[in-house]
Amino acid sequence: MKLSNRIFYSFFGIILLGGFASALVGAVLISRAVRSEAFLRVQNELKTAHLHIDSKLEELSFHAQARIHGDGGKILFSVNPDYAAVIPDRENVLARFLRDEGLALRGLETGIFSIPVSVMEETGFDFSELDGNALCSDERTLWLVSTASGGGQTAFSGILLNGDAELVGRIQELLYGREYYGTKPFGTVTVFCGDRRVATTVVGPSGDIAVGTRVSDIVREKVLVEREIWLDRAYVVDDWYLSAYEPLFNPKGEPVGILYVGVLERKYLDIKRRAMFLLSGITIPTLLLLVLGVYFISRSMVKPISDLARASSSIASGNLDITVSTSGAANEIKTLSGAFNRMAEAIGERERELKETNEELSQRSQDYQELLSFVTHELNNSIGSLLLNVSILEDGTVGRLEAEQREIVELIIRDVQRFREMVRNYLNISRLEKGTLRFNPVWINLRERVVQPVVDRLRGRIAHREMDLLWDWKKESVVYGDPELLDICYSNLIVNALKYGKKWVKLTFKEGENGFVLGVENGGPPISGEEIHLLFQKFSRLVKSDDGAGLGLYLVRQIAERHGGEVWCESNEERTGFYMRLPKVEVRRE
Repeated sequence: MKLSNRIFYSFFGIILLGGFASALVGAVLISRAVRSEAFLRVQNELKTAHLHIDSKLEELSFHAQARIHGDGGKILFSVNPDYAAVIPDRENVLARFLRDEGLALRGLETGIFSIPVSVMEETGFDFSELDGNALCSDERTLWLVSTASGGGQTAFSGILLNGDAELVGRIQELLYGREYYGTKPFGTVTVFCGDRRVATTVVGPSGDIAVGTRVSDIVREKVLVEREIWLDRAYVVDDWYLSAYEPLFNPKGEPVGILYVGVLERKYLDIKRRAMFLLSGITIPTLLLLVLGVYFISRSMVKPISDLARASSSIASGNLDITVSTSGAANEIKTLSGAFNRMAEAIGERERELKETNEELSQRSQDYQELLSFVTHELNNSIGSLLLNVSILEDGTVGRLEAEQREIVELIIRDVQRFREMVRNYLNISRLEKGTLRFNPVWINLRERVVQPVVDRLRGRIAHREMDLLWDWKKESVVYGDPELLDICYSNLIVNALKYGKKWVKLTFKEGENGFVLGVENGGPPISGEEIHLLFQKFSRLVKSDDGAGLGLYLVRQIAERHGGEVWCESNEERTGFYMRLPKVEVRRE
């Protein structure tokens, strides 16, 4: 036998034996790895699901604390309890039940409770919209509960888990997104009350959510009786899942339910089969190619691609001055390398252009702000001087005016005042955009400190318009705000009412649960609903006129938002009102 044939047959035997052994070991490792990875994932997802429920309990605790301290109206909560109430610690059926279930009703306490329907109905909770299949098997319901006690009362905040498709759907989306495998969601989440599904994303054979079905006997024994976590494959409704079941305990340490997460086993079986097929398809050709010297061929082919990958990483890190050599490579690699070099050059050029454009825009913006600030400041000074001189002329200091002359002077004063208001708005916009319009809130009597001085300044214009000034105002109107900024708001709102209103202007102050509502109403023509959203935009004017620049209401909105509030407009045939809500702030007592 020729030496060449002997070497060939020898290597062929070694390759065949090695390939068979590799395939066998690979099959075992793939099977174990897929299963291990699947159960590790399910186990971690169970922890994540439990953390989500714990976070709900924590949010409920914040809600309960806020209610017991009377702060519930001032805080925005991400959780919306199904039932929230402040109950007396004694002579209350719910309080007695909670104490019987292990709560001391002292301080802050949380837990998962199985509460009889009759107890919750006595508190006034309505179960009429709850599907009967979602109830626990013994006319009970499962709740996430947080209580906060103080002053002989207890704030109760609870989320009803029965039929809570939003909770299990949120956990499923958090864990698995919207992933489907075949016609079913890949992952499912369930909350059991006892051994009965009361909230689930598991879909039954008919396509309906499998609420009301029960867990298998073997799982019930393991989880509810032995109080251990089940981590194994399980037959759920109509399919096999790789599942994790964990008991849910009440504060007395008694199991009241089960938290379940699981993924379809079919996907991992298909992954394993594809991996085995892929392993076979790779192993045999690879072993044959090794005989033919694939190593040297692959090395020569991979080198230019590696160069491209390194160059791509370099560009991603910000180094745009890089090129890839095209010498010694195949024609396709040369074409790809050339295209890559042109792309890198184009990206570098575009980066430089963008940087120059940004610098130019930044400089233009700065120049605009400085010019606006300078011009408005100079105009404001000049207008002040002009207004002073015309006022001297009006009061007769330099000589008595005839009636016609006085009328013209009064007209000039009104025009100058309107122009001055416009310039002040431009000046305030300039200060706002430059960041020099500071927010300095203090406790103030709003009417005495802000509103009355504005009214006094505008009394001449009110009289000229022959409009009645009405008040719907509490005597006590103490708010936490910046008097200078609120002065700008009221100046613009009252001037706006004088411009476009008729017969009367009403100033209102009301206190609600969500804050103080400050209003300026007038009897002018109504504003259509399609136009209201334009009122508070910059340079927006619904009426074509030379009187104003469309900045007043924009300034009002910006200042209200600085205070943590909001503005809006309501308009009908009887009145048009502009309203600003300021949040309530707890008074600090030294």
